[in-house]
Amino acid sequence: MTIIFTGDGKGKTSAALGVALRSSGWGNKVAVVQFIKGNKEIGEWKAIQKIGGIDIFQYLNDKKLYIANPEKRHRDTMPAVMDDIGRLAESGDYSLVVLDEVNNAINHKLVKVKKIVSILKTYPKTDFILTGRNADPELVKMADMVTEMRNIKHPFDRGVPAKKGIDY
Repeated sequence: MTIIFTGDGKGKTSAALGVALRSSGWGNKVAVVQFIKGNKEIGEWKAIQKIGGIDIFQYLNDKKLYIANPEKRHRDTMPAVMDDIGRLAESGDYSLVVLDEVNNAINHKLVKVKKIVSILKTYPKTDFILTGRNADPELVKMADMVTEMRNIKHPFDRGVPAKKGIDY
């Protein structure tokens, strides 16, 4: 199954991690591959380290979020990211692979949508969740489930900074 969580609202990664937690609860092994993210000082990283069953793969050690404005160093990690996704899916060890912020990576031309489509088609026995804004229409068409998070109201809109335990 391929699931996409997209849109301009908050909760895409949170929803994906909720499914990851559910899958892990049933004894399945889950991989979370984070594109353009590398901060270990976030609540989900800390919780997952405690519970186990979910492996997070990060490729940089960022203290700040670069989703909307990735840098060259993010582009430089893409060969390793793509190799790992294929390796994780091919291993058969993971029943679910979350491609966190892959839609943003595609939008910023860090990775080609055709490469992601190829991976999804090559490993049909692996479930995938793709997160990030502006999901590519080709991915939306081939996905089994697509949920769009829409921002109606958010504290950021009033200048309220991110809150520990809620936003990170």
